[in-house]
Amino acid sequence: MPPQKASKSAPKADASEKAKSTDRDWLTTAELATKIGWREHALRDALRGKELAGVRRTSFGYHIDASAVDQIKSALGPPPPKGNSSQKAKPA
Repeated sequence: MPPQKASKSAPKADASEKAKSTDRDWLTTAELATKIGWREHALRDALRGKELAGVRRTSFGYHIDASAVDQIKSALGPPPPKGNSSQKAKPA
């Protein structure tokens, strides 16, 4: 069986095309977490199952409107404390 050849109809994107666009009006969970001082995984857990204005669940993750950052921050409240296994109480 001969090897399959790559399709020539669509050229591969070069590195400059793969860079994230800066002119978009939405944020990723990592960007939102950085803006509001949360850790990304804690933020995803907090968003799961909630209907917040400006947050839309997509098949790839969350689509967060940049204009809704303050509303989301006030709805979620302060970030949860960071877990540190060395500070957890050890059984006696």
